[in-house]
Amino acid sequence: MGGPGGEIIAKMLQAAGRIADTVVYKAAPQISKTHREFPHEVQNHLERVRFSEEQCGVELDRIRPAVATGRETTAEHAAPDEITAHVARTGWATDPIMLRAHTTDAGTVIPPRSISEATANVPPPFDPRTFRSRAGLIELFQMNIDNGVRLDRLEPLTPINPHYNCHGYTFSRDGAAGWLGGSWVDTILSDNGFRRISDTGSAVPGDVVIYRNSDSVVTHSGVVADVTSGEVSVDSKHSPLSVVRHRIHEVTEMYGSDVTVYRTDRPDGRFLTPVENSGEPAPAWPPAPSLDGS
Repeated sequence: MGGPGGEIIAKMLQAAGRIADTVVYKAAPQISKTHREFPHEVQNHLERVRFSEEQCGVELDRIRPAVATGRETTAEHAAPDEITAHVARTGWATDPIMLRAHTTDAGTVIPPRSISEATANVPPPFDPRTFRSRAGLIELFQMNIDNGVRLDRLEPLTPINPHYNCHGYTFSRDGAAGWLGGSWVDTILSDNGFRRISDTGSAVPGDVVIYRNSDSVVTHSGVVADVTSGEVSVDSKHSPLSVVRHRIHEVTEMYGSDVTVYRTDRPDGRFLTPVENSGEPAPAWPPAPSLDGS
């Protein structure tokens, strides 16, 4: 935790911890075992609220420069109402879905993956805790806005559903592959006979759109919904958020600028083949908080 705000809160937690330890160990001879356990409950509570305290510290450190100069950014002013309106229009669908293993035409088996498995070790700027609550997912809208997304240009097609990601939407019916990893995408394209369409303007509905970053890593995918006068509209799922319709290049800058359209002549089109009797319910979301508050 960086900055003065974080340091202050860390010291407060340390002091509270020392007080609890003192009560336990110095007063132990005079009190019963049952009563000695009470301060440990205090410690446990402090650990459960630690994340909230850390968030406060980070927020203090973030806003301190703006307060010092008497300025706030336009995004900080406009985003809350904009995000609230977008979420209200989109809605939520958090009941568990049925996850299934899938295979490619070449026999490659792709196991299902839940949101908790997929986000346990997400790299910065993300945090695993962001994906464990509605409030955390709403923070992702702000991150998208900060990286060039205009919510007023997105047409929501489904409620916010955390149980599958963009690739799960693109390559499996009803998102049944769950959080399908981007590392599988090139294998799927190869095994299932996808070919590259060099002229994006000649895309047709049902074609698959793949986004890559400057390192050629697959970051996002979607499906061509419409092509009008050379303007391509895409349906894609923004990570744990909703499926939205947008213009092909109107995505977060984090996805990169390498955008490619692919087409296959398979009878099942873009969808992988589900493995029989492989269904399992996705874990409940949001997950129950752990003892450390995460």
